[in-house]
Amino acid sequence: MVFDVLSLQTASSLVILVSAVLYLLDTLMLRDALPGRLWATAFLAGVFSAVCYLVWVSVPGAFVALALGNGAFVAATAFIWLGSVAFNGRPLRIPLVVTAVGLVVVVVLALVDGPSAGDWAGAVALFLANALFAVLGAIETRRGAIGRRWSAAALTTILAIEAAWFFVRTIVFVSQGPDSPVFLTYFGTSVSAFLTMSLVVAAVVVTSVLRTSESALRGNPETRQLIVDRNGVLLRESFGAVLTILVARARAAGEDLCVIGIRVDDLRRVATAFGPEEAEEMARAFRASVRRHAPTMALVGETDATGLSVAFSTAGATDHRRIVRVLHERLVADLSDLGTSVVPVVGIGVAFASVDGADGPTLVDRADANASHAASTGEQPFGLPTD
Repeated sequence: MVFDVLSLQTASSLVILVSAVLYLLDTLMLRDALPGRLWATAFLAGVFSAVCYLVWVSVPGAFVALALGNGAFVAATAFIWLGSVAFNGRPLRIPLVVTAVGLVVVVVLALVDGPSAGDWAGAVALFLANALFAVLGAIETRRGAIGRRWSAAALTTILAIEAAWFFVRTIVFVSQGPDSPVFLTYFGTSVSAFLTMSLVVAAVVVTSVLRTSESALRGNPETRQLIVDRNGVLLRESFGAVLTILVARARAAGEDLCVIGIRVDDLRRVATAFGPEEAEEMARAFRASVRRHAPTMALVGETDATGLSVAFSTAGATDHRRIVRVLHERLVADLSDLGTSVVPVVGIGVAFASVDGADGPTLVDRADANASHAASTGEQPFGLPTD
């Protein structure tokens, strides 16, 4: 079966349009946070690029539409990267500048090539820019908070496929030309349309899953609703928001803030080896034990499915080593008392606002990274300094 360019572009545009509309409606209903809004912008850019390409294919001489379509196509990939940066709580200023420069270069080079270049005006810049932002996005989805979500691996795969395909497409385009049999068979418009449709659908699913876990804002955009589970454990976004406020208050009072990260990463292996019921029993006991043995006035928050964080203000006389050691011992004792087939390894990590920064999510990430290291190596931080 042979498809003409207009039919393929129409089908691709329809897939992008439906996906974007559903995603945007969900964004509006959730009153989404910054990562979701940036990802929604990516799908809007995809819709705009599809419309521009349809205009170019169907209206003779509409060359500016092609140049704008190239820029919007690159913007779709770039905003997936920007959303991932925002998800990790990292500054957006430099990534936004890189994105703006990249989009301007892509559009300008297409205009410089002019109508005489036809469908492939500015093609090399388009391919390389997509490959660049896809690589940046793939790297970003393997780090920080987003890297710890299992669903982020799918987004990494999507971006890696896009980066590899556009990089190889550039090589074939430059070396053999757009009319060569290899390019037409493996990197032509038909293959691009099918690949775009597949990646868009996959990206919508993955970013929707990721976005759901970040939707802590409800009602008035200026109001935060704190969400606590039945064990009194704050969800990650609620915990990070409160923690940032407490850091500022502790600093004003001349105090420090300590965050203890606690992980039991063996739960997934327990579920595989002994069944999900045993893993769920351990998870419930773990959460209840942390809440029970944490300092009385401490905040307890969720890091992810296998990690929790405990935060409390400290003074110079606070014995952090004792608090961490006792918490670790009691957690291990409670999990041992379950009588399950295996006792998971408990890792503990510590972060201090005076050392690791005043941003709540950053403190949580630093303590959690140290806890992951402790869980994998057995090196618990009982030797940390008391001052």
